[in-house]
Amino acid sequence: MFIPNAPERSYWECEWRFPNTGSVVSVGLPGSENGPTADSRRFYLGLPERFDRIMAAARPKLEQVFMTWLQQELPEDILSVVKLTGFGVEDPRAQPIEWDVAFETTGDKWLGITIPFVGEEPQEAVVDT
Repeated sequence: MFIPNAPERSYWECEWRFPNTGSVVSVGLPGSENGPTADSRRFYLGLPERFDRIMAAARPKLEQVFMTWLQQELPEDILSVVKLTGFGVEDPRAQPIEWDVAFETTGDKWLGITIPFVGEEPQEAVVDT
């Protein structure tokens, strides 16, 4: 997506079969007409190695969503009730880096859940119904 009025905000959209889950996730990689930046590639390629830590950090936010929106507890196996749907990063060179991880519920009630992170700290979940 080339943004002519702000080329530095241009990005690539793609789908990636995430190695840790086997699910297809959406990603947006900052880049130019020549392709994604090396920093954005590095960020995404580092996610599989960090996935267990990401899920542990996201767990309390997902627990809040499940109690508030579904009136149920989050099971030990998070991926039994949500599927991983995407990752996003605005500027992989920023310090601290701001990025997000997205999920969808798999039960009767659909929720889209995005958990923003600042560095390694999860922020309040954003819920779409």
